[in-house]
Amino acid sequence: MMHQPASLYVRSMRRNALSFYRRGKRKLQKIVFKTESGSAPLVREARPVVDMATLRAGLHQLGLTSGDAVIVHSGISHIGKVVGGPKAIFELIRDIVGESGHVLFPVFPFNNLMMHYLGRNPTFDVRTAPSKMGALTEYALKAPGGVRSIHPSHSVLAFGPRSNDFVASHHLDSKPFAERSPFARLVESNGKILLIGVGLNSTTSFHRTEDRLGDRFPVRVYGRPSFRIPCIDWDGQTVEVSTPAHDPFVSRVRDCNLVRTEFLREGVLRELPIGSGTIGMIDAGAMDRLLERLCFSRHLTIYGRLWG
Repeated sequence: MMHQPASLYVRSMRRNALSFYRRGKRKLQKIVFKTESGSAPLVREARPVVDMATLRAGLHQLGLTSGDAVIVHSGISHIGKVVGGPKAIFELIRDIVGESGHVLFPVFPFNNLMMHYLGRNPTFDVRTAPSKMGALTEYALKAPGGVRSIHPSHSVLAFGPRSNDFVASHHLDSKPFAERSPFARLVESNGKILLIGVGLNSTTSFHRTEDRLGDRFPVRVYGRPSFRIPCIDWDGQTVEVSTPAHDPFVSRVRDCNLVRTEFLREGVLRELPIGSGTIGMIDAGAMDRLLERLCFSRHLTIYGRLWG
């Protein structure tokens, strides 16, 4: 029996058909190209150089300022060759928000399906667990002054005078994005979401609205049952954290770009071209409110327009 809106199953079938078509097309192209002779060699375009003055100007234009609380999602290689690398970007953002500001980084120890990761029954050690969220987060983990939340799948690293307020209670929540999570604290703090070289599909704060709405949200985003994962805290003590995992079927039909037009129209998302990519800024609170409104007034979600 279907336990999801019927539209998700239709969407899944369409995506599977499109994926099958694209794989077939790529295979056919490889066969055709192999039979052609005298093909010109591929020429790689030079990556643009992005310096900190350019990036600073862009961040100021997007509204990042002193005292802000911001979570940073990044794929810095997508904007070009960044002068100074992750260290320079890390220091730039902290300099802009200043001593009173807060900078958060998603330092998730996995980069595949949540269900598959937790199904391996990992042990999460807050002191040593790696980040699979890109070079900037890897650098941030090594930087002094950060405080990391204890959560087996969606750990967040925070810098700033009230960093503990953002991350200290994460392990006490029943869901990764619930009331005591860093994602909820960011909304409460009128925070921002900074995208460097990545788009909406890298923005995990979408799930904050789902966890806040709970059973009111029409898509059952989590599978069953919950996992109980051993976690090692900062003192070397073991705490068991209970968390559900996102349903792989639902995850595969998710596309956050389905609400991109609405985000831009409402001013929730602002973007600028930088190098070979873009940087963007999202108002976390406005995003949360808009997602709820789109869901209940227009049945529009990141899982498609819902019906059935």
